[in-house]
Amino acid sequence: MILQWAALFPLLGVAGLARAEPVDELVRAAMQRERVPGVALLVVRSGKVARASGYGLANVEHDVPVRRDTLFQSGSLGKQFTAAAVLMLAERRQLALVDPVGRYLPDPPPPWALITVQRLLDHTSGIHDSEEDGEVFDLRREYTDAEIIKVAYSYPLDFAPGSRWKYNNMGYVLAGIIVTRLTGAHYGEFLRREIFAPLGMRTARVISDTDIVPHRAAGYVRTAQGIRNQDFVSASLNATADGSLYLSLDDWAAWIAAMDRGALLRPASWSAMWERSVLSDGRRTEHGLCFDHVMVAGHAVLEFDGSWQGFRSAIERDPASALTVIVLENLAEAQPVPLARAVLAHLEPAADR
Repeated sequence: MILQWAALFPLLGVAGLARAEPVDELVRAAMQRERVPGVALLVVRSGKVARASGYGLANVEHDVPVRRDTLFQSGSLGKQFTAAAVLMLAERRQLALVDPVGRYLPDPPPPWALITVQRLLDHTSGIHDSEEDGEVFDLRREYTDAEIIKVAYSYPLDFAPGSRWKYNNMGYVLAGIIVTRLTGAHYGEFLRREIFAPLGMRTARVISDTDIVPHRAAGYVRTAQGIRNQDFVSASLNATADGSLYLSLDDWAAWIAAMDRGALLRPASWSAMWERSVLSDGRRTEHGLCFDHVMVAGHAVLEFDGSWQGFRSAIERDPASALTVIVLENLAEAQPVPLARAVLAHLEPAADR
Protein backbone atom coordinates (compact mmCIF):
# COMPACT_ATOMS: atom_id res chain seq x y z
CA MET A 1 0.00 0.00 0.00
CA ILE A 2 1.47 3.35 -1.05
CA LEU A 3 0.50 6.71 0.45
CA GLN A 4 1.91 10.15 -0.27
CA TRP A 5 3.29 11.87 2.83
CA ALA A 6 1.59 15.12 1.86
CA ALA A 7 -1.77 13.40 2.25
CA LEU A 8 -0.83 12.04 5.68
CA PHE A 9 0.78 15.04 7.35
CA PRO A 10 -2.38 17.10 7.94
CA LEU A 11 -3.70 14.21 10.03
CA LEU A 12 -0.90 14.39 12.59
CA GLY A 13 -2.03 15.28 16.08
CA VAL A 14 -1.60 14.62 19.77
CA ALA A 15 -4.11 12.24 21.29
CA GLY A 16 -5.66 13.59 24.46
CA LEU A 17 -3.70 16.85 24.65
CA ALA A 18 -5.47 20.21 24.48
CA ARG A 19 -2.39 22.33 23.77
CA ALA A 20 1.11 21.94 22.45
CA GLU A 21 3.94 21.74 24.98
CA PRO A 22 7.71 21.78 24.34
CA VAL A 23 7.89 17.97 24.35
CA ASP A 24 5.01 17.82 21.87
CA GLU A 25 6.85 20.22 19.60
CA LEU A 26 9.95 18.01 19.72
CA VAL A 27 7.86 15.03 18.67
CA ARG A 28 5.97 16.88 15.95
CA ALA A 29 9.18 18.32 14.50
CA ALA A 30 10.74 14.84 14.35
CA MET A 31 7.62 13.40 12.73
CA GLN A 32 7.57 16.09 10.07
CA ARG A 33 11.31 15.87 9.43
CA GLU A 34 11.32 12.06 9.16
CA ARG A 35 7.78 11.67 7.76
CA VAL A 36 6.71 9.25 10.48
CA PRO A 37 3.03 8.17 10.52
CA GLY A 38 2.74 7.57 14.27
CA VAL A 39 4.65 7.96 17.54
CA ALA A 40 3.99 6.83 21.09
CA LEU A 41 5.92 8.56 23.88
CA LEU A 42 6.26 7.45 27.49
CA VAL A 43 7.96 9.35 30.31
CA VAL A 44 8.31 7.68 33.70
CA ARG A 45 9.74 9.33 36.84
CA SER A 46 10.52 7.10 39.80
CA GLY A 47 8.02 4.49 38.72
CA LYS A 48 5.21 6.98 38.04
CA VAL A 49 3.91 7.83 34.57
CA ALA A 50 4.57 11.51 33.86
CA ARG A 51 3.43 11.35 30.24
CA ALA A 52 1.89 8.75 27.94
CA SER A 53 1.11 10.44 24.63
CA GLY A 54 0.10 9.31 21.17
CA TYR A 55 0.80 11.27 17.99
CA GLY A 56 -0.32 10.68 14.43
CA LEU A 57 -1.65 7.42 13.07
CA ALA A 58 -1.27 3.85 14.23
CA ASN A 59 -2.94 2.67 11.02
CA VAL A 60 -2.92 4.90 7.95
CA GLU A 61 -5.37 2.84 5.91
CA HIS A 62 -8.06 2.96 8.58
CA ASP A 63 -7.24 6.43 9.94
CA VAL A 64 -6.66 5.09 13.48
CA PRO A 65 -4.83 7.44 15.88
CA VAL A 66 -2.03 6.35 18.19
CA ARG A 67 -3.20 5.94 21.79
CA ARG A 68 -1.52 4.79 24.99
CA ASP A 69 -3.00 1.30 24.46
CA THR A 70 -1.74 1.03 20.85
CA LEU A 71 0.54 -1.99 20.42
CA PHE A 72 3.89 -1.32 18.73
CA GLN A 73 6.45 -3.96 17.88
CA SER A 74 9.32 -3.80 20.35
CA GLY A 75 12.26 -4.47 18.08
CA SER A 76 15.37 -5.14 20.15
CA LEU A 77 13.94 -3.41 23.22
CA GLY A 78 12.27 -6.79 23.69
CA LYS A 79 15.68 -8.27 24.53
CA GLN A 80 15.14 -6.93 28.05
CA PHE A 81 12.46 -9.53 28.62
CA THR A 82 14.52 -12.42 27.25
CA ALA A 83 17.39 -11.40 29.53
CA ALA A 84 14.97 -11.16 32.46
CA ALA A 85 13.65 -14.66 31.72
CA VAL A 86 17.17 -16.12 31.69
CA LEU A 87 18.11 -14.26 34.88
CA MET A 88 14.93 -15.55 36.50
CA LEU A 89 15.88 -19.12 35.62
CA ALA A 90 19.35 -18.47 37.03
CA GLU A 91 17.80 -17.25 40.30
CA ARG A 92 15.78 -20.49 40.40
CA ARG A 93 18.97 -22.50 39.75
CA GLN A 94 17.59 -23.98 36.57
CA LEU A 95 20.70 -22.73 34.80
CA ALA A 96 23.85 -20.75 35.55
CA LEU A 97 25.15 -17.88 33.46
CA VAL A 98 28.64 -19.43 33.48
CA ASP A 99 27.35 -22.71 32.06
CA PRO A 100 28.54 -23.59 28.54
CA VAL A 101 25.70 -23.42 26.05
CA GLY A 102 26.42 -27.04 25.13
CA ARG A 103 24.69 -27.98 28.37
CA TYR A 104 21.40 -26.72 26.91
CA LEU A 105 21.85 -26.86 23.12
CA PRO A 106 22.53 -30.17 21.35
CA ASP A 107 26.00 -30.97 19.97
CA PRO A 108 27.47 -27.50 19.35
CA PRO A 109 30.59 -27.27 17.16
CA PRO A 110 33.91 -27.56 19.06
CA PRO A 111 34.72 -23.81 18.73
CA TRP A 112 31.56 -23.12 20.76
CA ALA A 113 33.00 -24.81 23.86
CA LEU A 114 33.87 -21.47 25.50
CA ILE A 115 30.50 -19.84 24.79
CA THR A 116 28.55 -19.48 28.01
CA VAL A 117 24.95 -18.43 28.58
CA GLN A 118 26.31 -15.06 29.73
CA ARG A 119 28.13 -14.63 26.40
CA LEU A 120 24.87 -15.20 24.52
CA LEU A 121 23.31 -12.28 26.39
CA ASP A 122 26.19 -9.79 26.55
CA HIS A 123 27.07 -9.84 22.83
CA THR A 124 30.56 -11.34 23.30
CA SER A 125 29.88 -14.88 22.04
CA GLY A 126 31.42 -14.47 18.58
CA ILE A 127 28.42 -16.24 17.02
CA HIS A 128 27.63 -15.00 13.52
CA ASP A 129 24.70 -12.61 13.76
CA SER A 130 21.38 -13.53 12.22
CA GLU A 131 21.10 -10.12 10.50
CA GLU A 132 24.71 -9.64 9.42
CA ASP A 133 25.46 -9.25 5.69
CA GLY A 134 21.76 -9.69 5.00
CA GLU A 135 19.51 -12.18 6.72
CA VAL A 136 20.91 -15.67 7.33
CA PHE A 137 17.32 -16.90 7.46
CA ASP A 138 14.75 -16.98 4.68
CA LEU A 139 12.23 -14.63 6.29
CA ARG A 140 9.30 -16.27 4.49
CA ARG A 141 10.14 -19.81 5.62
CA GLU A 142 8.94 -21.53 8.78
CA TYR A 143 11.73 -22.95 10.98
CA THR A 144 11.70 -25.32 13.91
CA ASP A 145 13.97 -24.55 16.86
CA ALA A 146 16.20 -27.43 15.76
CA GLU A 147 16.54 -25.87 12.31
CA ILE A 148 17.36 -22.47 13.80
CA ILE A 149 20.09 -24.05 15.91
CA LYS A 150 21.45 -25.82 12.84
CA VAL A 151 21.66 -22.53 10.94
CA ALA A 152 23.52 -20.91 13.84
CA TYR A 153 25.99 -23.81 13.94
CA SER A 154 26.59 -23.62 10.18
CA TYR A 155 28.54 -20.34 10.39
CA PRO A 156 32.07 -20.09 11.76
CA LEU A 157 32.51 -17.87 14.81
CA ASP A 158 33.39 -14.27 13.99
CA PHE A 159 35.92 -14.17 16.85
CA ALA A 160 37.01 -16.15 19.89
CA PRO A 161 34.30 -16.09 22.57
CA GLY A 162 34.88 -13.26 25.03
CA SER A 163 37.58 -11.53 23.00
CA ARG A 164 35.38 -8.79 21.55
CA TRP A 165 31.99 -7.12 21.86
CA LYS A 166 29.80 -7.16 18.76
CA TYR A 167 26.04 -6.63 18.75
CA ASN A 168 24.34 -9.96 18.19
CA ASN A 169 20.72 -11.00 17.67
CA MET A 170 21.44 -14.71 17.26
CA GLY A 171 22.60 -15.00 20.86
CA TYR A 172 19.15 -13.88 22.02
CA VAL A 173 17.39 -16.18 19.57
CA LEU A 174 19.32 -19.08 21.10
CA ALA A 175 18.72 -17.82 24.65
CA GLY A 176 14.99 -17.94 23.97
CA ILE A 177 15.31 -21.52 22.72
CA ILE A 178 17.13 -22.39 25.95
CA VAL A 179 14.24 -20.92 27.96
CA THR A 180 11.82 -23.00 25.91
CA ARG A 181 13.83 -26.20 26.38
CA LEU A 182 14.23 -25.70 30.14
CA THR A 183 10.63 -24.72 30.91
CA GLY A 184 8.77 -26.91 28.45
CA ALA A 185 6.81 -23.89 27.17
CA HIS A 186 7.55 -21.48 24.37
CA TYR A 187 9.62 -18.62 25.71
CA GLY A 188 6.74 -16.24 24.89
CA GLU A 189 4.40 -18.26 27.09
CA PHE A 190 7.01 -18.16 29.86
CA LEU A 191 7.15 -14.36 29.54
CA ARG A 192 3.36 -14.16 29.69
CA ARG A 193 3.08 -16.37 32.75
CA GLU A 194 6.12 -15.26 34.75
CA ILE A 195 6.64 -11.60 33.77
CA PHE A 196 3.74 -10.00 31.91
CA ALA A 197 0.87 -11.32 34.06
CA PRO A 198 2.50 -10.69 37.46
CA LEU A 199 3.40 -7.12 36.48
CA GLY A 200 0.00 -6.28 35.00
CA MET A 201 1.33 -5.98 31.45
CA ARG A 202 -2.08 -6.95 30.14
CA THR A 203 -1.51 -6.55 26.41
CA ALA A 204 2.17 -7.51 26.07
CA ARG A 205 2.61 -10.59 23.88
CA VAL A 206 4.63 -12.27 21.14
CA ILE A 207 3.96 -11.04 17.58
CA SER A 208 1.35 -12.89 15.54
CA ASP A 209 0.04 -11.89 12.12
CA THR A 210 -2.83 -14.38 12.32
CA ASP A 211 -4.25 -13.68 15.78
CA ILE A 212 -6.82 -10.95 16.32
CA VAL A 213 -4.80 -8.36 18.25
CA PRO A 214 -6.79 -5.31 19.42
CA HIS A 215 -5.15 -1.91 18.96
CA ARG A 216 -2.28 -3.29 16.87
CA ALA A 217 -0.33 -0.58 15.00
CA ALA A 218 0.75 -1.15 11.40
CA GLY A 219 4.42 -0.89 10.46
CA TYR A 220 5.52 1.04 7.39
CA VAL A 221 8.54 1.57 5.16
CA ARG A 222 9.24 4.68 3.14
CA THR A 223 9.75 4.56 -0.63
CA ALA A 224 10.28 7.18 -3.33
CA GLN A 225 6.54 7.07 -4.01
CA GLY A 226 5.41 7.27 -0.37
CA ILE A 227 4.97 4.77 2.46
CA ARG A 228 3.95 1.14 2.12
CA ASN A 229 3.13 -1.68 4.49
CA GLN A 230 5.86 -3.76 6.10
CA ASP A 231 6.98 -6.97 4.44
CA PHE A 232 5.75 -10.41 5.50
CA VAL A 233 7.83 -12.47 7.95
CA SER A 234 7.05 -16.11 8.75
CA ALA A 235 5.36 -16.92 12.05
CA SER A 236 8.36 -18.77 13.47
CA LEU A 237 10.82 -15.96 12.72
CA ASN A 238 8.35 -13.40 14.08
CA ALA A 239 8.34 -15.13 17.46
CA THR A 240 12.05 -15.37 18.25
CA ALA A 241 13.53 -14.02 21.48
CA ASP A 242 15.63 -11.23 19.97
CA GLY A 243 12.72 -8.81 20.29
CA SER A 244 9.55 -10.10 18.61
CA LEU A 245 7.00 -8.58 20.97
CA TYR A 246 3.99 -6.26 20.97
CA LEU A 247 3.81 -3.77 23.84
CA SER A 248 1.72 -0.68 24.55
CA LEU A 249 2.75 2.35 26.57
CA ASP A 250 0.76 0.90 29.47
CA ASP A 251 2.79 -2.31 29.24
CA TRP A 252 6.05 -0.37 29.14
CA ALA A 253 4.95 1.75 32.10
CA ALA A 254 4.36 -1.38 34.18
CA TRP A 255 7.76 -2.77 33.19
CA ILE A 256 9.66 0.44 33.99
CA ALA A 257 7.82 0.73 37.32
CA ALA A 258 8.94 -2.82 38.14
CA MET A 259 12.49 -1.89 37.22
CA ASP A 260 12.35 1.23 39.40
CA ARG A 261 11.08 -0.61 42.47
CA GLY A 262 13.15 -3.75 41.88
CA ALA A 263 10.17 -6.07 41.54
CA LEU A 264 10.18 -9.62 40.18
CA LEU A 265 13.99 -10.01 40.08
CA ARG A 266 16.66 -9.70 42.74
CA PRO A 267 18.71 -6.47 42.78
CA ALA A 268 21.77 -8.27 41.37
CA SER A 269 19.72 -9.54 38.42
CA TRP A 270 18.37 -6.08 37.63
CA SER A 271 21.89 -4.68 37.80
CA ALA A 272 23.10 -7.42 35.47
CA MET A 273 20.79 -6.05 32.77
CA TRP A 274 22.94 -2.94 32.34
CA GLU A 275 26.32 -3.71 33.90
CA ARG A 276 29.15 -3.32 31.40
CA SER A 277 30.13 -6.55 29.66
CA VAL A 278 33.53 -7.91 30.67
CA LEU A 279 35.82 -9.45 28.06
CA SER A 280 38.08 -12.41 28.68
CA ASP A 281 41.09 -10.15 29.28
CA GLY A 282 39.23 -8.14 31.92
CA ARG A 283 38.42 -5.11 29.78
CA ARG A 284 34.97 -3.60 30.29
CA THR A 285 32.88 -2.50 27.34
CA GLU A 286 30.40 0.38 27.15
CA HIS A 287 27.56 -2.09 26.72
CA GLY A 288 25.40 -4.19 29.01
CA LEU A 289 23.00 -7.01 28.17
CA CYS A 290 20.21 -4.74 26.97
CA PHE A 291 21.56 -1.21 27.43
CA ASP A 292 24.45 0.90 26.17
CA HIS A 293 26.22 3.44 28.40
CA VAL A 294 26.20 6.93 26.86
CA MET A 295 26.23 10.59 27.89
CA VAL A 296 23.16 12.77 27.22
CA ALA A 297 23.07 16.42 28.30
CA GLY A 298 25.91 15.80 30.73
CA HIS A 299 24.21 12.81 32.32
CA ALA A 300 25.41 9.21 32.24
CA VAL A 301 22.40 7.34 30.89
CA LEU A 302 21.41 3.90 29.65
CA GLU A 303 20.25 3.68 26.05
CA PHE A 304 19.02 1.06 23.61
CA ASP A 305 17.07 0.95 20.39
CA GLY A 306 15.29 -1.54 18.18
CA SER A 307 14.14 -2.02 14.61
CA TRP A 308 11.91 -4.66 13.04
CA GLN A 309 9.21 -4.97 10.39
CA GLY A 310 8.48 -1.29 9.87
CA PHE A 311 8.87 -0.28 13.54
CA ARG A 312 11.59 1.59 15.43
CA SER A 313 11.94 2.01 19.20
CA ALA A 314 14.29 3.61 21.72
CA ILE A 315 14.74 3.88 25.47
CA GLU A 316 16.74 6.43 27.47
CA ARG A 317 17.09 5.84 31.21
CA ASP A 318 18.92 7.96 33.78
CA PRO A 319 19.45 5.80 36.87
CA ALA A 320 20.51 8.82 38.96
CA SER A 321 17.23 10.69 38.46
CA ALA A 322 15.00 7.62 37.84
CA LEU A 323 13.82 9.26 34.63
CA THR A 324 13.00 7.01 31.67
CA VAL A 325 11.88 7.97 28.16
CA ILE A 326 10.54 5.48 25.61
CA VAL A 327 9.77 6.35 21.98
CA LEU A 328 7.89 3.95 19.68
CA GLU A 329 7.48 4.69 15.95
CA ASN A 330 5.87 2.82 13.06
CA LEU A 331 8.28 3.63 10.25
CA ALA A 332 11.41 1.63 9.41
CA GLU A 333 13.37 4.76 8.52
CA ALA A 334 12.47 6.70 11.69
CA GLN A 335 15.23 7.77 14.09
CA PRO A 336 13.84 7.37 17.62
CA VAL A 337 17.16 7.71 19.49
CA PRO A 338 17.72 11.44 18.75
CA LEU A 339 14.11 12.15 19.68
CA ALA A 340 14.31 10.15 22.92
CA ARG A 341 17.57 11.91 23.80
CA ALA A 342 16.05 15.31 23.09
CA VAL A 343 13.05 14.59 25.31
CA LEU A 344 15.31 13.30 28.10
CA ALA A 345 17.58 16.35 27.84
CA HIS A 346 14.57 18.67 27.98
CA LEU A 347 13.19 16.96 31.09
CA GLU A 348 16.45 16.39 32.99
CA PRO A 349 16.58 19.82 34.72
CA ALA A 350 13.18 19.15 36.29
CA ALA A 351 14.39 15.74 37.42
CA ASP A 352 17.46 17.32 39.03
CA ARG A 353 15.55 19.77 41.20
